[in-house]
Amino acid sequence: MLQLLIITAAVLAPGDLVLSELMYDPDGATLGDDDDMEWIELYNASGETQSLHGMTLEDPNNMLILQGYLLGPGEFAVVAANAEEFEAVYGEGVPLVGWSGSWTKMSNSGDIIVLRDAEGVLMDSVAYSDEWGTPEGADSSPADGDGSSLEKIDLTGGSGRENWWPSIDWANPTAGGDADPVCWGTPGAPNSVSDR
Repeated sequence: MLQLLIITAAVLAPGDLVLSELMYDPDGATLGDDDDMEWIELYNASGETQSLHGMTLEDPNNMLILQGYLLGPGEFAVVAANAEEFEAVYGEGVPLVGWSGSWTKMSNSGDIIVLRDAEGVLMDSVAYSDEWGTPEGADSSPADGDGSSLEKIDLTGGSGRENWWPSIDWANPTAGGDADPVCWGTPGAPNSVSDR
């Protein structure tokens, strides 16, 4: 008797995978150079494990192609500009996605970041500005070079300014003793502003 094996693949829809956190302007004094310490976090908002293989992250000038990685439902993963430097700072426990191509080199003043599936279908995008998340009465946003990342508040919500805010997690691994705590975001973990 001939048996057929049927394999079904989860079909992605826009919003299933989202951009959830951006470290577009790392605090160079404590975290490191932009070229090495920028990173983008992805979140799987679907109920199925998703393969990131062949997906692209791009801005108007560059594009990178994600390598094989299976992202489970409700999980986060990070695409880092420099995986070795990232792990030296954040440790080896953060799930990292490999990539090829040219790093997007996110602009410190604002940029457009686009996530597409392997077929080129738009999954998510954000056109951020360095003014996003500037507290009332402040001159600049903590995400604009002061150590915070820019986090999506409602992970399944829109990508407008009102749904992004600087991270407020202060668990900097180097802060100790009399050192002022420095926020370096929440890569690979739930966003600190989700209950904002």
